[in-house]
Amino acid sequence: MIDPKEDEETNPFCYGKSLAEWLRSKFEALGYEPEPVIAEDWGWCVMLKREPFLLWVGCGNERSEFYDKITPKQKESFVPDGREITWCSFVASDTPIWTATFWKKLVGRVSTHEEVSAVSRQLEGILNNETRIHVTAEPAA
Repeated sequence: MIDPKEDEETNPFCYGKSLAEWLRSKFEALGYEPEPVIAEDWGWCVMLKREPFLLWVGCGNERSEFYDKITPKQKESFVPDGREITWCSFVASDTPIWTATFWKKLVGRVSTHEEVSAVSRQLEGILNNETRIHVTAEPAA
């Protein structure tokens, strides 16, 4: 379900709040303590952890077709049918400079690769176990 006003918190035609909230509950069931979903300019973020680095799942949609089809006047009342949207999700990490410097001094270096890979596998499992979802692309290695 798409909230008609949700892209007011993102860029035009950027949806995915419901997907983010659904994934948040799935990761919570896996033992994470995710924050409430966060609006970003590109879509919605499920923050799984912040220390010693940020680990999150991004949720959004393919929106280029809307820019070509919907006029600014139509946009005021436009809400797409979520069944016709191509949804996107990905796992990412960020290491703030001050955190990276601290951990590098403490333990040598901050490596996010293993946790990003683990969360990517979990995300793939969540999506593949939902019969209503058709995964069209393999996650990046």
